[in-house]
Amino acid sequence: MAAPIPPTTSIPPLNDGPLQLTVTGFNPTVDDVLAARRILTDVVPVEIALIILSFATYHPRRSSIKRVNKRYEANEFWRPGPTASVAGLYLTVQGLSVPDDTVARAKCITFQMKAADQGWADNGGDGTYHNSHTWFEASILRPRSDAFMVTSLTLSDHMDNFPSPAEARAHLRGHGWDMVENSNDSSVVWRVHNNVTACREYRHYRVRWVAGISAKVDDPRAMGDGEGFLEILRPDDVVVLWARAEVCV
Repeated sequence: MAAPIPPTTSIPPLNDGPLQLTVTGFNPTVDDVLAARRILTDVVPVEIALIILSFATYHPRRSSIKRVNKRYEANEFWRPGPTASVAGLYLTVQGLSVPDDTVARAKCITFQMKAADQGWADNGGDGTYHNSHTWFEASILRPRSDAFMVTSLTLSDHMDNFPSPAEARAHLRGHGWDMVENSNDSSVVWRVHNNVTACREYRHYRVRWVAGISAKVDDPRAMGDGEGFLEILRPDDVVVLWARAEVCV
């Protein structure tokens, strides 16, 4: 998660091969980039310097990888309806720290997941994204300005499963974090990708969001466009990936 890949706005699911970093090779630090910008601005205007750095994709990047098989069952949290849902905080990635006097924003973010649905569905949709009730969502966590202490977001005892990301908010606030709201729907999540309905075989999914570019979404039931996500992401934020499942009876 969070490593850029070669330019494209829509990448189909990867059904074979291992998950891997989308960019390898030299990874400049924040100081490297700032030094290169200072050198360039000695000879060209800052606007041209930024264009040169962008064309060279000379940007720092950070990745977070987790290869742990986890099973999430919606019936862990039943409620009247009856319905049930679960949100497992599977993966986090910390933003890149920059000097206080530096304006920085995320250029792109890539999510790669290997996942499977339960293998059956009562209401059809087998082999498609119709009636999919297992999926991934992303949230932005931001340190609370009034927090006495901000707990490290390692997936330890204080980071368990929750009925939903929204219901995790109060718990996370107690550890010094708040969840940034999605202005598109007032939720605290952005949909990343759904699993294929009733498909028990593991599939690879890859989603890339690029700042300032609308993601091409061929099937809204399959993936989200990430609208507004990168625009509000700050260097000191943490991106979290939720594994979701629900049951509607």
